[in-house]
Amino acid sequence: MDDTKDTNPPDNAHIEVAEAVASMTTQTGIDDLPVSMYYSSTLFALVGFDNPTAVGIVVTGTNFIMTWVNMVVVDKFGRRRLLLSTVWGMSVGLIAVAVAFRFIPVDLDTLNLETSSVSPAAIVVLIFIIWFVIFYGVSVGNTAWMGTDFFPLEVGAMGTMWLTCSNWGSNVIVSSTFLSMMKTMNPSGAFGLYAGICGIGYIWLYFFYPEVSGLTLEEIKEVFKHGFGVRYARNLRKVRKDIIEERLRTQGKMVVAGH
Repeated sequence: MDDTKDTNPPDNAHIEVAEAVASMTTQTGIDDLPVSMYYSSTLFALVGFDNPTAVGIVVTGTNFIMTWVNMVVVDKFGRRRLLLSTVWGMSVGLIAVAVAFRFIPVDLDTLNLETSSVSPAAIVVLIFIIWFVIFYGVSVGNTAWMGTDFFPLEVGAMGTMWLTCSNWGSNVIVSSTFLSMMKTMNPSGAFGLYAGICGIGYIWLYFFYPEVSGLTLEEIKEVFKHGFGVRYARNLRKVRKDIIEERLRTQGKMVVAGH
């Protein structure tokens, strides 16, 4: 009875944190799978680009590059610090896209552009979508999957399953509602909603996402025995700073040797 009482609360906290960040990867709108993979050509055709597929490739190529940047910097910089340094930029990018759409004439019944030229507002949309992807790719898009580190070995498989379900469940919601939202809320309203989700996500990360870079699975389990463990993780990393830095240096050497 006592054993159950000790282990269940931290297991639930692990899963809640991992699920929330995994959901953010698809609920933020642009560079998640629903929009970048399914609707990127539709989106860029909507703002007037003659070759929307090529423009979409530029956006996804940016995400690919930023994925590698994330791999290089995430543990050195810290996952929590990296997220808090970038999620605000995602929100700013989406706000800019929402504002730009106010100046693009779109038929909401057909989602067709009412002019044949690429307007300055359309260029702003492209610039800030790429802006969004830079901030997204270096943080949430990849760091979310590192949430598997939150799970102790005894619940690792179940936790990873819930993390994946959260990601793809959000994917289904966004992919099935995106075009309808563009018509009913108009493009500015749709991207304004996504910007709001990013803003809420930033606040959530600040209060509930602990820094676990350099910690062992046993130490991470101990973190989540103290609620969401943000303050405990901060203090633990201060106490064990030298040990953690040595671990990260060792991991860096192992990665280089492996490649």
